Amino acid sequence: MTHRTPKAFDFGDEQAKPAAPEGDGLPKAFSFDDVPTAPAATAATRKTVGRPLFDSEDHPAVRDALAIVHADYPDVFAHSEQRLAILFRRILPVRLALVTEWAEKPLAEQAALLQPITELVLKFTQMGVPALLEAALETTNGPPSMFGRLFRRPTSPAEYRPVLTSSRTQLAQLMADSEIAMRNLETSAQDLGLHLLVLAVVSTLVEDAPDAALRDALVQRRTLIQQAVRQAELSVLQMKQVRQQAADLIGQVSSFLTVTLPALEMARAQGAGD
Repeated sequence: MTHRTPKAFDFGDEQAKPAAPEGDGLPKAFSFDDVPTAPAATAATRKTVGRPLFDSEDHPAVRDALAIVHADYPDVFAHSEQRLAILFRRILPVRLALVTEWAEKPLAEQAALLQPITELVLKFTQMGVPALLEAALETTNGPPSMFGRLFRRPTSPAEYRPVLTSSRTQLAQLMADSEIAMRNLETSAQDLGLHLLVLAVVSTLVEDAPDAALRDALVQRRTLIQQAVRQAELSVLQMKQVRQQAADLIGQVSSFLTVTLPALEMARAQGAGD
């Protein structure tokens, strides 16, 4: 049996059971940056290793596929064995019609989960909290100039209390909603990642098949799923950046409402009493 360096597959905070790697090399990270190269399994791996490891009524191709994952992606196998077995049973023995429809439902579900992220990012932009906060802070810089008194109505910092209070509430709600949206999208991307891994292994099993249409369909489907996973990763990253900005703004608004504004009002009250 060909010795391989096992590859780690990251599923966030989920703890994977330890699996003994083959060989002495360090585990390699499973990446979606490129279409994954199918594991270089040998005939010995497929026919000799698979059956003793997975003694079941499954089709031999299913047992061979699970043996490849067990050898090359032990971390994935440790916590996703049952899910992988289900997916392999769906696609093996492989046929062109199965490949062209592979992961169609998860792809559609992920597309729907992207929409809440898009809406939350747009909502954050439309709230315009940074501009509101800047305008409120400007009113604390002392009396307006002669030009300002002529062309602008003097604004009191207290006039911004209602709108900034509302903005803080909206930002807090955005933080809560985005946490749920991100968690759902990350879960969807992880499931698509398993579908992608399954196709990579299936590609190994049929690498010598004479059916060029089947091989092309496998490449195209793997590329499509890879792009979907990458889109989810980028959307989660964008949402994390928005959440960081929202958290910073919540702190600034709270500081204005609970520290700056009361201090100004107290100073003005003391000035009026002098």
